[in-house]
Amino acid sequence: MLKLYISLSFFFHFFTSVFLKIRVIRNKEDPERYKEKLGCYIIKNEHKTIWFHASSLGEIKSIIPLIDYYSTKISKKILITTVTTSSAEYCKNIFNNNSQVIHQYAPLDTPQIVKKFLHHWKPDVAIFVESELWPNLIFQSKPLSKLILLNTRLSKKSFKRWAFAKTFAKKIFSQFDSISCQSQEAKMFLEHFDIYNVNYFGNLKFISHKETALSNKFIFNKSVDNTWVAMSTHEGEEEFVIQTIKNIKSKNVSSQCILIPRHISRVKKITELLNQHNFTWQLKSSKEVNESQSDIFILDTYGEAKEIFKKIDIVFLGGSIIPHGGQNPLEAASEGCLIFHGPNVSNFKEIYEFLQENKISLPIASPEELSQELIKRFSKTFNNDDFKIIIKQKSEKILLDHINYLNSFIIKE
Repeated sequence: MLKLYISLSFFFHFFTSVFLKIRVIRNKEDPERYKEKLGCYIIKNEHKTIWFHASSLGEIKSIIPLIDYYSTKISKKILITTVTTSSAEYCKNIFNNNSQVIHQYAPLDTPQIVKKFLHHWKPDVAIFVESELWPNLIFQSKPLSKLILLNTRLSKKSFKRWAFAKTFAKKIFSQFDSISCQSQEAKMFLEHFDIYNVNYFGNLKFISHKETALSNKFIFNKSVDNTWVAMSTHEGEEEFVIQTIKNIKSKNVSSQCILIPRHISRVKKITELLNQHNFTWQLKSSKEVNESQSDIFILDTYGEAKEIFKKIDIVFLGGSIIPHGGQNPLEAASEGCLIFHGPNVSNFKEIYEFLQENKISLPIASPEELSQELIKRFSKTFNNDDFKIIIKQKSEKILLDHINYLNSFIIKE
């Protein structure tokens, strides 16, 4: 299977330029930087780097505290590679004033492009985050770098897929010098493939990074008493939110929803949908923002959700109505919010169990149920100050344990 993959990716290389140009036309790639995925770089590099390879926004957020720490402890440059435009924009905002950190788009996984990438960036340590398992990247990095798989996510569904190709899975996972898992379940799954250099220090997504000051700092003023947040919604879930709002209106209750879509590239489609339902809406990016004059206020910028959570304590977490597996609820929970979510939260199983044990999150199954729960709580203030202390302590321990773990690879005597 491995030989077949490498052969197919070798031949795919000759179509990569056309492939990416089509994606640029479809607004799925950055027209200014897409060539980074082909191994073409503007930034010159002559020295070894420490390389963190992630996929999208969630993975990047989980490792920012580690990057912040090591950018003050080591002299080497820290290279971050990601796949999505949203993660690139987020990195730009977060690391704009940190000369120690470089962000680039991850190379497409062809033997030719990966060779160019490794020759240019010279990673001394390669840290793959969660489930970013690209065979060419892994096998070509192995002779050149210490290889770590960090905060590994392996759900039951993905485990079953890997189990069908157990020999291939073992080849992939055995390339890593060390692996840390975000759950005991993932650790158990990896041991099924006879991989035993596996550690569990807790889930990095428990750690919240300190908010970085952005230009034109956003200050949110709650102007409607009955305000709630729909966070990290995916395609298909805005309809769920819309029906919830209609149900609230049918009870003669006025309210406002702060909508934070998972991908702001979808904002145009979302506003078109809202127009179809005759809903009024405002964009945060609008020059003239008046939150009180709309059914929905859309946060169409990254890195500013915490400002919302400081003022609003009721949150519906998306990615959980559709079969996506959920989104990380800890950013909202750590700010003192009550979390509602749908049934599909397998990506954050242990986190949601932890929240439910502490009465911080509640599952809901329909817009009717969500609207009823929201109306019930509109007039109440949710206070989870005790939980904030618990999560802060847990967060600090997980971060310290991961730093101690990575020091033996990154900081050498």
